[in-house]
Amino acid sequence: MNLFQLASKNIFHKKILSLLTILSVAIGTALIVFILLAEDGIESGAAKGYGPYELVIGAEGSGTQLALNTFYHIGAPTGNILHEAYEELLESDSVEEAYPITKGDNYNGFQIVGTPSGYLSTRYPDAVLQEGALYQDSGEVVLGANVAKEQGLNIGDEFVGSHGVVAGAHHDDHHDDHHQEFIYEVVGILPQLHTPDDKAIFTTLDYAWLVHQDEGHEDEGGHDDKEITAIVVKPKGLIELQSLKQQFDEMTGAQAVYSSKAIADVLNIVDVGAKVIKFITVASILISAISIMLSLSASAAERKKDIGLLRLIGKSRFYVLGEMIVEGQLLTIIGVVFGLLLGHVGSYILSDFIFAYAGIQISPWTPIFSEIYIIIGAFLIGTLSSILPALRSYKVQPLELFKS
Repeated sequence: MNLFQLASKNIFHKKILSLLTILSVAIGTALIVFILLAEDGIESGAAKGYGPYELVIGAEGSGTQLALNTFYHIGAPTGNILHEAYEELLESDSVEEAYPITKGDNYNGFQIVGTPSGYLSTRYPDAVLQEGALYQDSGEVVLGANVAKEQGLNIGDEFVGSHGVVAGAHHDDHHDDHHQEFIYEVVGILPQLHTPDDKAIFTTLDYAWLVHQDEGHEDEGGHDDKEITAIVVKPKGLIELQSLKQQFDEMTGAQAVYSSKAIADVLNIVDVGAKVIKFITVASILISAISIMLSLSASAAERKKDIGLLRLIGKSRFYVLGEMIVEGQLLTIIGVVFGLLLGHVGSYILSDFIFAYAGIQISPWTPIFSEIYIIIGAFLIGTLSSILPALRSYKVQPLELFKS
């Protein structure tokens, strides 16, 4: 019987202890896989989350909050600015493309975004609608792919939005008195873009003015007194970007934020959290290594007479040492393979929830190059964890065991 056969037999002999050891290794491995997939999703999402819009202009407040709400549809806007700020922006020679945005309502937690349809054409020049056409008239909407899927909406369906950028948002009675019931009709569905826009509903800029028309200005003759939530800008170049930021930072009640910097600030915060999670993962790996040591130590203590018999029939100490190490390696490899599968399956199960909650798009079935290092690292940890129990078996004196 070779070492592999003997090690396999011993693993099946102590099923419960072996299963617990394998599960310990698998959970640690699955955590690592999930963290790697989440980090990859965060990095790729951050890189393409704002597209060509290098500048976002909005009300004074947190620049990070402004960027997250505008591009990732997370949280509430910092406030509103007058539409005339957009009119002023269009007069600048520094702008290649710019689009105003209005927010304020949602449908079952999915934010309704009012903006000219050119926002989508500029943001996704190569994308083709999954179904239907872009909106043209007030009340027409184009759904992000996740919205259509989760809400079961199709072309021609109608729905009524709710006030607030999140479902169940608090709003006072005064606002209820002025909030108009506004019916939206689905005219288009976006393809899967793998950006936060997958969970947004797009419609004409004026939707918020129509829904809330009695709350403020009633000037129907123009947009000057109307308010918008933000302006996204595609500048002509780096110098023009800096010039535009300086110009709008000087505007009372407004701010201009570099999209890349705001998202980088978010990534720095996320990175701190990731380090904490990695620390917990390292602790899980150490627990896995200890589990392997305890499992093999218990096995060695239980099988002292078996080891003695092996020695008496001529098996060398190195054979006994090797069998114990191979057993630890097998336990580790089985646990790692199961953990890799568990990590990907778990990421798949949680992907929709994570995307809905944080706008992070996880690709659960994407192969990770780091998995090679996970396997190699786990194999080494399994080997090292096996050495101490193996040495105990190595020192067994067969004749001493059979003395009565």
